[in-house]
Amino acid sequence: MMGVSDTDWDYVLVGGGLSATVLASSLIRFDASLKILVVEAGPNANDATDIVYANSTNLVGGAYDWKDKTVPQAHLGGRSVDVPAGRALGGGTVINMCGWIRGDKADYDLWGEVVGDKRWSYAGLLPYMRQTETLHSTAIDAEQRGATGHMHIQTVSGTKRAFPLRASVLKSWEEVGVSALPNFDANAGCALGVAELHENRSSGRREISSAVYPLDGVTVVTDTMVAMILVDNEGRPRARGIQLEDGTQVQAKEVIVTAGAVRTPQILMLSGIGPAAQLRKHGIAVSLDSPDVGKNLCDHTLLATAWKLKDPSAGHALGSNNPLFQQEQFAWGQPIDFVVTTGAQDKAGLAKAIEADEGVAPDPATHPLLKQERAFNEHLIIYAGAPDGSAIGLFHVNLLPTARGTVTLASADVRDTPLIDPNFLGTEVDKFIARDGIRQQIRIAGSTDTVLGRDILSGEMGAPGFDGVFTPESTDDFIDGRIAAGLGSCYHSMGTAAMGKVVDPDLRVKGVDSLRVVDASVLPVSITGHLQVAVYALALQAADIIHRDIREHKQ
Repeated sequence: MMGVSDTDWDYVLVGGGLSATVLASSLIRFDASLKILVVEAGPNANDATDIVYANSTNLVGGAYDWKDKTVPQAHLGGRSVDVPAGRALGGGTVINMCGWIRGDKADYDLWGEVVGDKRWSYAGLLPYMRQTETLHSTAIDAEQRGATGHMHIQTVSGTKRAFPLRASVLKSWEEVGVSALPNFDANAGCALGVAELHENRSSGRREISSAVYPLDGVTVVTDTMVAMILVDNEGRPRARGIQLEDGTQVQAKEVIVTAGAVRTPQILMLSGIGPAAQLRKHGIAVSLDSPDVGKNLCDHTLLATAWKLKDPSAGHALGSNNPLFQQEQFAWGQPIDFVVTTGAQDKAGLAKAIEADEGVAPDPATHPLLKQERAFNEHLIIYAGAPDGSAIGLFHVNLLPTARGTVTLASADVRDTPLIDPNFLGTEVDKFIARDGIRQQIRIAGSTDTVLGRDILSGEMGAPGFDGVFTPESTDDFIDGRIAAGLGSCYHSMGTAAMGKVVDPDLRVKGVDSLRVVDASVLPVSITGHLQVAVYALALQAADIIHRDIREHKQ
């Protein structure tokens, strides 16, 4: 590939997703003389018209999705689960739901603590979170939120699209003891409570990272697979470039892997960096025995249910004849008013589950899941549950899974999807939290404790092929069975090249010179948000770290 192979690049980025585009844009802004190459397996979808709005049809499962699946999940009855990931310039920002949900301060502080570096704590990342965004809201905490960033963040109120059930939903959460957050903002450090949905959209238009962060001056090659990183093994291993699928070799002073939590460990292992036994199994020469590559896979789980409306003619949901939904702004975002984050209701049950997993009764004063209120459960009431507007939907997300899985090689060929095993529901804590969260939702939607349950909804619709519906009388066994039959991925894979294990706090791969990783695979703990906010901040801080290294090298 002439022009690429005959250039000695300063930086080659493997993968052109969110982190790559933000990182490359930032580096070239710092120093326009840098020679930066981004290689993306998918196409450039910046100008695609069928991914723009919330009702677009070419998102998850579409042309820009890797369409990955897990291996059969032992705790889900042997089901394989879809784990979508963006396969285009901009990565997941091309196909995601655009939820701009930062997560709780406690998670970032644990990240900083685990790696022994305050740059990765909440306070250390906050400047980058603020730098990313322009929040379009009259209610803003200027110390927490940004007003001059590249990414436009819209709120439900700011777009004047409050939904007909808004007041009833808010009252229902109050009736079960869940209060509204200040300014209805979950992106200000504390996520526990009722918040408005924030989305990275501008008047409803999807904000793709590669379109919002300018790549002028960066060379971008799309529709091209990277087969491996070229590693010089004379003495200490050093990355010297990459090899494309067609055999073309590209030289670089530094290689940065930005391929995401599934394909970053695959690329590392195909390059001889990973668990030695696994590499030898596939005939790959070992450059570095790095046993944690591909370990620590973490993903949030999702269970969707639908609940019947007592009076579909009242126009509460999309699909009804309510003329409100014909107003332009109601196509500008997801049909959701609130994102609600809660802790575990049953602390004794949580402690019992911890004991089952760890073999010893936890000390509630010191155990990280008990010593403070943690953001375990996310609840989304979506005003779309049936095509005719006769139902609404509820999503339950386990934000803080304790099970960890793996990404391993299927073969030595980059074209073969690696084996993805998130180990969903692999701990008693995860099983307990899923059940605890569903019981919270049954109380909200299916009991007389709330206005929703009393006056608006008439019960859960059940699952195809499953006998029975969720009610306040549902047994633990029934709830567990329904969860195992319907649980899926929330598409938030992280942790497979964890900071502190595979990379250091400067994002350098331990044991290999001139090689870094900058994407969600480096997250060493579960971030209880929708990962794009954390990854934007990660990429911006990475740019500062790398630029500092450039300046120090020139001195």
